[in-house]
Parts: sequence; structure tokens; C-alpha cells
Amino acid sequence: MKKLPILFIVVALFCSSASAQERREREKPTRDREKTAKQNERKAYGYGAGEIKIANPADWIKNLEKPIFSGPQPGEKVPSFAATNLRGENAGEELDPVAMAKDKLHLMFFVSKSRTFGRFLGQLRQQLQAIEGNSKQPWAMSVIVCTDDANEAEKSFAVLDQRYPKNLVVGLSKDGSAGPPAYGLDRNLTATVIVAKNGRVAHNLPYAGGAFYTQPHILGAIAGTMGVDHDTLRKLIGATPGDAAAASSRRGTRGNGKNSEATPKRGFRKQLAPLVQSGTITREEAGELSRSSGDATALRTKIGELMKAGKLTRKEAGELYSDAFPENARRR
Repeated sequence: MKKLPILFIVVALFCSSASAQERREREKPTRDREKTAKQNERKAYGYGAGEIKIANPADWIKNLEKPIFSGPQPGEKVPSFAATNLRGENAGEELDPVAMAKDKLHLMFFVSKSRTFGRFLGQLRQQLQAIEGNSKQPWAMSVIVCTDDANEAEKSFAVLDQRYPKNLVVGLSKDGSAGPPAYGLDRNLTATVIVAKNGRVAHNLPYAGGAFYTQPHILGAIAGTMGVDHDTLRKLIGATPGDAAAASSRRGTRGNGKNSEATPKRGFRKQLAPLVQSGTITREEAGELSRSSGDATALRTKIGELMKAGKLTRKEAGELYSDAFPENARRR
């Protein structure tokens, strides 16, 4: 019989402790609770979690549905060519990215549109700066826009110019969408990425879509060209950010002024995770959808663009919109 009062005491103490813990949780400052919620949301979506992903560039080639040959292939010489400078005081003047690189390791991008990759290229250049500073191996990086609409390219790039480090060379091909004749680029691709060493191609990565934003194979090509393993490259990069999609999605938007954007809907990114994981949309596209989720018109426009591009089915588009704006979806 003596055990029964003791049991009641233990139960009472346990309930008291649980009640106190619950009370402390309720009394936590709102800002702390919101911060914890955001951290959990980021972990669920995978942004900023874990180590930098680096992959063998050969795997990218193996995973292509069919072989794609764009530009000089590994072992071939990187030809010099002339382009029009899009940056700074020398904008409009002729430049030769290959000659400018001299004997540096050279990361080259031939892209179809100047705004296709947003902040990604600038942040990748910052990673290269960190690699260069920590390894003492000098790098050059150049971006050549290959398009038949030079005016649109110049206008579009002006929006990005301030986001890019000054040592990122950006030029406009003088030969339109075909690019420099000596390179034999596939004009139907989103980008052709070439990593050169000693004036010859070390790696060639063709990109037909927005998967370019995933970037691990580009970093793998950089590691291979330098002759270091992936762990060493991670140490060389350090804490330098290089994932534009993750960074922009984490930031979100705030403000009450006329120029401030609508705040992304909390939890909407979780709806995008399966689409990213399945490869239906890229992480950058997910970031754009997330930032648009606080504005019905902007979200509808972005979803429409992805449908037109064949990235989303009508059903997927409808589900995304109704998740963000169920009240609007019911009225339609």
C-alpha cells in the first residue's frame, strides 16, 4: 500500500515538469519560434543542408539521353576568338577571353541568354576566388552570350552587372547564336561549359536545360582539372556560398514600401520539394516559384511559363496554384 502514494507523487512530479516545459515553450519570444520554424522548413526542403555537393563530371555525360557534342572536346585546343565586352568602362570594345586567361586554368560558359543563370555565375566566380586564394592556382572565368538579339542581351545583362565580381569576363558573341565558328557549338543548348588547362579542354559539359543550377558536376570538373579530390576542393571553397537558388530562397522578401515584394507564403516550398527531387523543375525554378508565392498574379505567370516550357503539366500547375491560393482556386 505504501507504493501507491509514491506512485502518485512520481506521476504528479512528471506532469508538473511537462506542464512547466509546455509553459516555457509558450512563453518563448515569437521571434525565436519563427526562427526555429524557418530552420526546420529549410531542413525539410534541403536548402543549405549538409556539405557542398561535388560529382564526377563523367557521370553527367553518362546520364545524358544521347551524346551531345558542343564545342571542342577533351584534349582539343581551346581556340582564341573575338567577342564584344559587355562590362565596365570597356563595354563595347573587343576582347579575347582565351588570350586574357593566358596560362591560368579557365572556366568558360557559352550561354544562350544573358539572364538565364541569375546570380549563379557571380557566386560561382566567388567560389573560384576562394579556391584560387587558398590553393594559389590562378583561375580565369568567362561567360560568352551567344544570341542573334544583341540589343536584348545587352539590356538583360545590365540588370545583372552589379551582382557579378569585377573579374568575371562577360562578352557577346560576334557570330550570333552559333557562337565562335571555331568552337562548333550546339545553338539549341542552354549552355556549354568548358574547363581548360594549358590551352586545352580538360572537361566539356553540355547543358540542355536548367539542371545547370545543380552545379556539382561543374565543381567536379574544377577539382579534376586541379588534380585534387572532392574533400580538398570543399576545404578550398570554405564557407563561400555558391548556390544561388538556395540563397535566394532562404532570403525571401520583406518590406512595406512601394518597391517591396510580396512575402513568400510560409510552407509553400515544401510543396515544391517533390518536384525538385524528381527533376521536374530545377532548384532555381523552385526558388522563383517560392518568391512568387505571395503574389497571385506573379505566381500564375511563373507557373504559366513552366507549363509553356513543358516543365509542368496542367494538373501540377493547378495543384501548385491552389496550394498557395486555395481561395482563388475555389472561385475559378
